[in-house]
Amino acid sequence: MSTQQTVRAKVMKSRFHGPVTKQIYEDQFSEIYGDEIIAPPYNLKELKAIAEYSSILQQCIDAYKTNIAGFGLDVEYAFDFNGADVTPDKKKAAETDWTRLEDFCRHLHFDESAETILSHMIEDREKTGNGFLEVLRNGAGQPAGIEYLDVKNMRVCGFTEPIEVEFAYMENGSLKHIKREKRFRKYVQMIDGRKVYFKEYGDPRVMDMTTGAFDRQTPPERSANEAIHFKIGSGVYGVPRWIGNIVNLYGARKAEELNYMYFRQGRHVPAVITVENGMLSEASYRELQEYMNDLEGVENAHKFLLIEAEGIAQEKDIHGSQDITPVKVDIKSLAEILQEDALFLEYDEKTRNKIRSSFRLPPLYTGDAHEYNRATADTARKITEEQVFEPERKILIGKLNTLFLRDLNIFHARLQLKGPDFRDPLEIAKVLGPFIQAGAVSANDLRDLAGRVLGKTLDEWPEEEFSRPLVYQESSKNAEVEAGALLPELQEAVETLKQITERR
Repeated sequence: MSTQQTVRAKVMKSRFHGPVTKQIYEDQFSEIYGDEIIAPPYNLKELKAIAEYSSILQQCIDAYKTNIAGFGLDVEYAFDFNGADVTPDKKKAAETDWTRLEDFCRHLHFDESAETILSHMIEDREKTGNGFLEVLRNGAGQPAGIEYLDVKNMRVCGFTEPIEVEFAYMENGSLKHIKREKRFRKYVQMIDGRKVYFKEYGDPRVMDMTTGAFDRQTPPERSANEAIHFKIGSGVYGVPRWIGNIVNLYGARKAEELNYMYFRQGRHVPAVITVENGMLSEASYRELQEYMNDLEGVENAHKFLLIEAEGIAQEKDIHGSQDITPVKVDIKSLAEILQEDALFLEYDEKTRNKIRSSFRLPPLYTGDAHEYNRATADTARKITEEQVFEPERKILIGKLNTLFLRDLNIFHARLQLKGPDFRDPLEIAKVLGPFIQAGAVSANDLRDLAGRVLGKTLDEWPEEEFSRPLVYQESSKNAEVEAGALLPELQEAVETLKQITERR
């Protein structure tokens, strides 16, 4: 009769628990979502905080902030100011609009620059797909200032009933008005259980900010301000451009935590301890468990481990003696199933590339510029500026121009978000060399280039001759020289004619 053999297994591990977030991403709007307040597709509070757990997301967002709003807000004419067909009256009106718009930009916010407020909104927009600005109006009913609204406290409401709104626009140089029906939204902000409602910008109705109801009898101190919603996409809520990589983002975070625990607990190789023909003593069990509990810290990385095993007593023989089976203890390392010391390096690198790709950014913009030289760096910057940042600037400033300029009655100037200047004065000078030698440029054409080289502003010379091409000036000088050479001959001819006339 065969004897059944029994194999016992016991797993021993450290009782130390890894770091786990204790944050609660509770949605304070969860109990009031319904017909009026629309629930977002993702938890906005969690989306806004997720950049703190990524090693690449914040760099991409900072690149957008810097390159979209970081170069400053400026004013430009809405037409070719120096065009031949521009009348003096239109130029005067444009100069007035320019001055008014400059003053408007300068006083959009009294504590921060307008670019800083826009940067806060852009950061929210890139983290969550949504950004909000509050608009303040002056006593004349015109927009006068903006304030940042934290996206995690904002929610979008449904459309209200359509109302008739009048719009002003320029056509063939004349101001015209048109009326059309439009449906506006409401927005609600909740902080510590207190709700405040905002109107969509351009809604002419009076709204109570505490109830969200439209009531003309609302006192001024309770009248709701307006808000502008900047979103990515065409839905009720925007969706961040990196949302498709959210699983990779969390996976990379877990890989970082695993590496952190690996180094924090020291270089302790996982192993299987097998005991043949025997069993561990209770003291050995306790020692092993204490050893596992004390794994944390590099000071425990090179301790010696002593294992005591007891043989199994066999049945007594006829003489009453009892033999103990020989014990064999074998330790087999499981380190072969692990990767290198720094785990998941390739996974982390691919995750960084995926998230950077969702922003369409080259590594140069996130500090990973190890393989760039000047030529490749300039090419990467120009392509990214053309394909990413310039279109984003046009989208944001286009919305502000559409909303603000109409209410400010400004039609000949507009806002613009400035971008980088990739022009190298030395390279331009080389290109202009043949044109200068051929006399195809004027002195005033070169004043701006000379100003950038010298680091100061050089105004154009007002005299007309400095705006003429050099070849024209040379031809004029040659004509004067030739005329001067012919003058004595002309004088001699005149004297001869006089003498002939006197003889007759």
